[in-house]
Amino acid sequence: MRTDEKIQAAVIAGLLAYTVLILAPLILGDGAVEHFSELGVLGPHMRLDDYPREAEAGRALSLYLYLGNHEGQTTYYRVLAKLGDRSVNVTEGEPYPSEILSMYRCILMDETNITRPIAISIREAGLNRRLVFELQKYDPVGRRFVYDGVWVQLWLNVTEPS
Repeated sequence: MRTDEKIQAAVIAGLLAYTVLILAPLILGDGAVEHFSELGVLGPHMRLDDYPREAEAGRALSLYLYLGNHEGQTTYYRVLAKLGDRSVNVTEGEPYPSEILSMYRCILMDETNITRPIAISIREAGLNRRLVFELQKYDPVGRRFVYDGVWVQLWLNVTEPS
């Protein structure tokens, strides 16, 4: 093989490799894309920085719940609002073992989100109460909601009714 034929073969091989690298993600689809859901709680003015630090027992606490779907498909969500304290930590592996105060359900198409007002009432006064919001996704195969390790929390001091 002559030198110019070797150069030509090397250029063709390089162009072929480059073409494969460019076309592979297009052909294989979005397999490398990370799928995830978003959960957030906003204060009464729809901001992250205006969470209440105190609540009155028996009186509704006004917040906003934010959900975002980046799962690659339409997803049925359930958010559980639970009340706890410092005695048990929240983990990504297991649902928080506590009383359920409220439940919110929503179906979101892929790449959409929703922010909706919610009102939660805590019956009993207490210091350092943990208000936990857990995100669950519906598993159509198992026909049940599954905790996906996504959660947020607010710390509150709940005062006696005035």
